[in-house]
Amino acid sequence: MGAAPQGPVGGLKPPDRSRRLRRIVVVLGAALLLGVAAVGLTLLRARTDLAAGRDALLDGRRALVAGNLDEATEAFARAEIRFQQAADHADGGLGRLAGWVPMLGNDVEVAAALAHAGVHLAGAGSDVGRALAAMPDGVGSLAPSGGRLPLERYAALGDAVGSARAEADAAVATIEDSPSSFLVGPVLEARWEAEDQARQLARSLTAGELLARGLPGFAGADGARRYLVVAESPAELRGTGGLWGAYTILTFRRGRPTFGHVAPTGTLRSFAPEAVPAPNPDYARNYDQFGGAGSWQNLNMTPDFPSAAQAALANYRKGEHRALAGVIAADPFALRSMLGVTGPVTIPGLEVRIDEDNVIAFTENEAYGLFDGPTERKEVLGAAATDVLGRFLSMEGKGLARAHALAEAIGGGHLKLFSVDPDFEHGLDLAGAAGAFSPVDGGDVVAVTVNNGSANKVDYWAVRHVAYAVTLGGDGEAIATLDTTIRNDAPRTGQPRYVLGPNAPGLHAGDQLPLLTVSCHEPCTLASATRDGEPVAVTPGSELGIDWYRDYRTIPAGDTGALSLTWHTEHVWEGNSSGGDYRLTFLGQTTIEPTDLSVSITAPAGTRIVWTSVPMALDGGTATWEGTTSPRTVLEVRFRAPLPLRWWRNVVRPLGG
Repeated sequence: MGAAPQGPVGGLKPPDRSRRLRRIVVVLGAALLLGVAAVGLTLLRARTDLAAGRDALLDGRRALVAGNLDEATEAFARAEIRFQQAADHADGGLGRLAGWVPMLGNDVEVAAALAHAGVHLAGAGSDVGRALAAMPDGVGSLAPSGGRLPLERYAALGDAVGSARAEADAAVATIEDSPSSFLVGPVLEARWEAEDQARQLARSLTAGELLARGLPGFAGADGARRYLVVAESPAELRGTGGLWGAYTILTFRRGRPTFGHVAPTGTLRSFAPEAVPAPNPDYARNYDQFGGAGSWQNLNMTPDFPSAAQAALANYRKGEHRALAGVIAADPFALRSMLGVTGPVTIPGLEVRIDEDNVIAFTENEAYGLFDGPTERKEVLGAAATDVLGRFLSMEGKGLARAHALAEAIGGGHLKLFSVDPDFEHGLDLAGAAGAFSPVDGGDVVAVTVNNGSANKVDYWAVRHVAYAVTLGGDGEAIATLDTTIRNDAPRTGQPRYVLGPNAPGLHAGDQLPLLTVSCHEPCTLASATRDGEPVAVTPGSELGIDWYRDYRTIPAGDTGALSLTWHTEHVWEGNSSGGDYRLTFLGQTTIEPTDLSVSITAPAGTRIVWTSVPMALDGGTATWEGTTSPRTVLEVRFRAPLPLRWWRNVVRPLGG
């Protein structure tokens, strides 16, 4: 007999493998659909609460700035409730189920992170709001009263702001720890927006904590503190904003300010540049040829106010044999902000009333024809400015209005401060009050700075426009072109020679002789330079880690001068071929007529811009922005390749080795 055929035991048929596979596919598909549904439902439920929490946060911030503390406290409490509800949705059972879905679960994780970050930010707002509400007059309680700063209140506020800063730091860390890839567009954009806002708030609160804790020492709580106060005139430009024409000494004793006699800076001693210690080697190399720290006329040719302030303190110590604790610089725009609160003042001996409407025109132009010489003019106008500042500090009431006026002056770069206390100086820098020549949190940096070489006041009529176009390439590199035009609208007659000149050899009345410096991210390799359309040789250099190129030319009255530079630079953006982040800091200079700025940013080939930190016009891979400059204009864009290309580059190609 032959062998019995082999078969299934008991006569059972083998299982249908294809049927089993179909069952597995069906089960997996059902699970996936369930997970996708869980993701969608979780995001939908969380989205409503996240949006409501965000709106409440904005309401709270607006109310806090306006001094409506009860309204702010209620808004922050409402925000915390809505963010916590969003967190409960994202962290709950449905949210945990959604988290298991490959890639799509990242969206739920981000939603949870945004919700928890929102709770921290609402807590930060509540901390500050409660501390201010506990004071007798809210925000107004921080203003000077009886001619004295209430130093004890700043110490108490420092603790609350420190607690709020810790909450903001926690919010930033929570967002940064959440996924940043394989996110749907709206979730990714919400993550970017929240990260940007949280970082800004954390920076502001860090500044607030340092300033609140350091202000008692700054204002003489432990003994007299003396400061050099200088008046800047942007009608004759210098790197920090304008010529330092007049000065006085401000003394703080236990929060009470007093001012000394006002005098022209020309009455202070000048020295050979090597006789006064330079604040840094770059300063000596760049400005000793113009007198450097030894010259009161030129020691603030640097665009970096801390460097100019340190040079001034060293010069004053050598010439006057007295050490000072810092420098404060104010220009007529700062006076305009203060006059809006104090009301007008009358110029002694002239019976001329200056107010917020005419202070710029009077101090920067009209006054030159009313005095016999610069010494008298600087003394009289300096005394008037000191009177305004003194009234501003000593008046009763209007605490919130005074706070807003100071914020306006500081935000516009019209009131700058330097302190020898490093912690307080760091707070000033973070608050934008230090006038430091440095970018915000890395990235690209550009600046256009003019120093007046004609020894006249024709910068009063200068109209400046700057256009910056940057095209991003591979590996963080970029090609950029910067076009600067200056139109000289100065008259040739009808003004004193002191105003129009000629005050320098080879010039005519109304001529402008700008020493124009264009600064760019290091390394910045020049490709071409043209002046009025013709090739020109420009002088290279660097300062504080930022490269620059310099041109020196005459612009006759009624004419326009143009300088165009193209360069290649590296390490100005972060990311890869699938997407990245580019941040530009444009460092502005105070001018009588605000500088017009236009910026064009083109993303790397194969990507498009999907998010901007401020509203910008988008056209595929290019974003454009137009406006007027501030001390630091910060623009940030994020760009991505199309989804199939990102998938190929980030998933398929790496798996294939």
